[in-house]
Amino acid sequence: MQTDMGTPAVDDQVIKDMLWAFAVRSPEHAILLIDADGEVTWSNAGAELILGANDGGLVGQNMAQFFTQRDAAAGIPQHERVEARHRGTATDDRWLVRMDGSRFWASGVTVYLGELSCCSFLKAFRDLTEFKMQLEANRERFLAARDASEGKSAAIALLAHELRNPLSGISLAASLMQHRSEGDSKFDEPVNVILRNVELATRLITDLMEHSKVNAARFQLVRKRVDLRELIDSSLCIARHQMEQDDRQVRVLLPSRQIEVEVDRMRMQQVFVNLLTNAIRYTPEPGRIWLSATLEGPEVIVRVVDEGIGIEPQRLERLFEMFTLPRVEGSRLGLGLGLSLVKKIVELHGGSVQARSEGPGKGSQFVVRFPARANGCTGK
Repeated sequence: MQTDMGTPAVDDQVIKDMLWAFAVRSPEHAILLIDADGEVTWSNAGAELILGANDGGLVGQNMAQFFTQRDAAAGIPQHERVEARHRGTATDDRWLVRMDGSRFWASGVTVYLGELSCCSFLKAFRDLTEFKMQLEANRERFLAARDASEGKSAAIALLAHELRNPLSGISLAASLMQHRSEGDSKFDEPVNVILRNVELATRLITDLMEHSKVNAARFQLVRKRVDLRELIDSSLCIARHQMEQDDRQVRVLLPSRQIEVEVDRMRMQQVFVNLLTNAIRYTPEPGRIWLSATLEGPEVIVRVVDEGIGIEPQRLERLFEMFTLPRVEGSRLGLGLGLSLVKKIVELHGGSVQARSEGPGKGSQFVVRFPARANGCTGK
C-alpha cells in the first residue's frame, strides 16, 4: 500500500510500537490515530489531557467535533485528510475545542499512513495557547507603538510646518536690516548671526518634516533605474557644497563596469549625502575619506570610511535612533535625525545600514546594503 506521493505504507505493528514509545516519552504531545472518516481509533494520554477526555474517552469520537464551528462548517477537518492523502502531510495550526467547549491553540500535523486496518491518518499536535497569546500580545503592543509613533510624527510635522511662518518673517526682517545697514560695520556681525541661526533653524525644521514624511504609514518610494556612479558623484557634490568644502578630497572607488540600481533617487541621495557630510564634518584635514561601492550577488554594498574622530563603542547600537546625541559632545549641528532617516530609507529599500568604529580617534565606517533591483535582479 502506498500514498499518492509514493510513500510506502507502514505496518500496523510498527505504528503501534512507535506510538507506544512516543506516548510514554512525550506526554505533552497529543497523538491520535484516525480512520478514513475522521473517527479516532486510538489516542495517547497527552491527547486525553489536552482535549479534556477521560481514559479512552476519545476513541469513537469524530475529529470534526474538536474544530471550531466555523472551521467545521467550512469543511476544514475533511480538507486536512484530503490534503494529507494527496501530499503525505497537512499542517494544522489553528484554534481547536476541548470536550468542555473551551478553546486552545493547537500546532501540529496530520500524516497519511495508508489504508491500514487500525487507521488511515496520524494526527499530532501540542497545546501552544500560551505562546499564541504572547504573540498576540506582542502584536498588539507593536500596533499600539506604531500608532503612537505615527501620532508623534504627525505632531512633529505640524509643529515644523507652523514654525516655518515666523522663521520666514525673521529671515525677511534680517535681510532688510542687512540691506539697509550696508556701509555700517557695527550691524554686520549681529545681522550675520541672525541669518546663520535662521539657516540652521530652517535646516532643523526641514529635517523634522522629512523624518515625519518618511515615517508616515502611507509613504511610498518612487523607484527608477539609476546609474550608481552618477548617483554617488552627485551626492558627493552636494555634500561638499553643504559643508562649504568644495575642494575636499574624497576617494571614490567603484568598479569600471556600470552598476544600475532601481531606487528612489531622491531618497537614496539623502542617504549618501548624510553619510558623506558626517564624514567630512568629523574628519579634519588631512584625514582621509573613502567612498566605495560594489556588487555582492544581487546586493549593492556602499561603504563610507573616514579617519575622523570615531565613535565610542557604547554609542554604536543607539546611533540610528531618533534624537540621540550627536557624535561630538556639545555639538549643536542637529537633532540627531539624520542617521535615523538614513536607516529608515535604506530599510524601505529592503536593505540595512551598520556603523563600525574601533573607538575615539580611530575613524568610522558606515556600510549600506540594499538590493540592486526591487525584483532581485542585478545591474547590466
